[in-house]
Amino acid sequence: MCRMNRYAGWSLLMLASLLASCHTDMFNEEDYKEIVEIAQPVQGIDEDHTWNLTASYFLTLEAGSKYKGASRFLILSGNPLAGSGVTLLGSYPVTEGKKSCVSFIAPSNLTRFYAALVDADGKYVVTPFSSNQHSINFSQSTVTKGVVNEDKLNHQSFSYCFEDEMPEPGDYDYNDVVLRISQERTSENQITVNVTLAAVGSLSQVAAAMRIANYKYDDIESVTTLDNETFDDGLKKTSLPFIESRDLLIKGIDDAAVINLFEDAHWATGATRYSSEGYIERYKYNVSKVTSSVYDMMSPRTISYVITFKNPSQLDYFTLDLLDPFIIVEYMGTYMEVHAVYRYRSNTSLHEYVQPDIAVILPWALTVPDGSFRYPLDGVNIGFSKDGALFGAYMTAGHSFGEWASNHFTAIDWYHYPTVNQVY
Repeated sequence: MCRMNRYAGWSLLMLASLLASCHTDMFNEEDYKEIVEIAQPVQGIDEDHTWNLTASYFLTLEAGSKYKGASRFLILSGNPLAGSGVTLLGSYPVTEGKKSCVSFIAPSNLTRFYAALVDADGKYVVTPFSSNQHSINFSQSTVTKGVVNEDKLNHQSFSYCFEDEMPEPGDYDYNDVVLRISQERTSENQITVNVTLAAVGSLSQVAAAMRIANYKYDDIESVTTLDNETFDDGLKKTSLPFIESRDLLIKGIDDAAVINLFEDAHWATGATRYSSEGYIERYKYNVSKVTSSVYDMMSPRTISYVITFKNPSQLDYFTLDLLDPFIIVEYMGTYMEVHAVYRYRSNTSLHEYVQPDIAVILPWALTVPDGSFRYPLDGVNIGFSKDGALFGAYMTAGHSFGEWASNHFTAIDWYHYPTVNQVY
């Protein structure tokens, strides 16, 4: 009982003072570590965890003299000539007579891929390759050839699932904001990034933006949206200006290139409205299978951002893991950023604040390499694992979230094994 009483009596003011004043001696790291460890649903977090479910690959592609006039190289998760359900992992222009050095990312549990060359007749020349293969010459490879309906190919899409309680322990349902993001190269110097707001499980105002890692503000020629629509269309001035600029491209800290997504997640759904008193009505969207005075449904809303780069030379290496989406939350007068990609967790893109150096814990956001990932229902933690017991939204033995959290080499496919009645 004393441990739980200690948790209940934790002084939030102490942490707020640290964040506001930068005096680290005001923050008791050991107390904070104990509080978080009690609250989180997984026992024995892997200290070497990077919370990464993908692997990066570099590949040299060569059309060869046999395929003059070819237009594109493609990397795919399966054979596009064999059926549906194939994901396009990368698309790259062909420079005749030259090798193309490219990169792509894929879920860690995939070890076999397919490379395709779109020839002068628009047909696909396809060859398989393994995850440890580093080069492909189509003229020297065993290939099959045929016609592919590209509309049936899936574009690689990730789900970014956020908790809004940082720096306090969350409820670990990872649905306070859920974004689904895909990107495709739409011209030599252009990327189109499709951002879908799938759920809002928070009742607070939450903003969102997206940093383009490894690029500066001045590297970008322009950012527009298809149909000139934005998530913030029609939004009046709000009480918490998380993102002061209404521009789509913002110069962030250290000249970072930051895409402005939305100022208020509830308004961004397109389903909310203003009350008669002039306040935004706040519901939890798409986190419950019933509607009530708290819960409501909304159609996932997508805005496509067309990003034009000044120099296209590095776009052959542009992958989804260079996109750094984050939400912005308010905590006792401080604006804090929750970054979904774990290696960017300490990045401050728009707001500077002190982040306590804390022990290894469950992160406040997860990146899942599945654009249809079934996130937990409101109040259901993603996976309870303590004293050998497994519960929660992903609890299948051998494929549970808790096992992966405790050992990052195991259960790397956990997100394919939901507890059906506990996920949306």
